[in-house]
This record gives sequence, C-alpha cells and structure tokens, in this order.
Amino acid sequence: MRALRARRAASAEPREDAPPLAPLAPSVEASLAALELGPRDEAAAALARRYAEVMDNATDPVWATRWIGPLLLRSLEELGATPKSRPSAKKSAPARENKVAQLRLAHAAAKAKRSS
Repeated sequence: MRALRARRAASAEPREDAPPLAPLAPSVEASLAALELGPRDEAAAALARRYAEVMDNATDPVWATRWIGPLLLRSLEELGATPKSRPSAKKSAPARENKVAQLRLAHAAAKAKRSS
C-alpha cells in the first residue's frame, strides 16, 4: 500500500522538463470580456477571476488543478463561457419516435375512432 501511494505521489508531481503552465487569469479575463454579461453576472465573473488567480498563484499546481480547476470550470459554465454551455451546443436533432410511441399513437387513434 505504501508503494502504491508513493507511485501515485510521484506521478502527480510536475516533471522537471515540463514546460511551465500558462497563466489562466488572462484567458479567463478574455473569455469574460467576450461575453455579454450584465450587472447581475458580476459576482459570478468575479468568482471566476478569483479562481483563476488562485490557480495562477498556487505553490502546488497539481493541487490547484485538481481542486480549484473544477470550480473554475463550473463558474465559467454558469456564465456561458464554455462550448458545452453555449446555446448552439444545446441544440440537438429531434427525437425519433420509437416503436412504443408509434404503438401508443396507433392505440389512441383506434380508441378515439371507436368512441366516435
């Protein structure tokens, strides 16, 4: 068990030859500037900015990415700043009727025909 924990800890440490992480605050600021946010959105935008600052200034980038990253992503989703949260991503193809739905419609039509 101890060896497993040591391997996990070693794999989570940033490598010496890894390039430095780019700061997130400028990217978050650019994303927020591109959105049409009203005064009611300022608190959520400020929270997203704060999360980005915390991640940029963290002494342990692995910890910040693991624990603060999802919070930042969630706040950006609420503001509509991610592809998943944009209205164009929510459009989907109309649902096809399955066999059960077709049978129900046929049954309802037959029942209505008998009662008239």
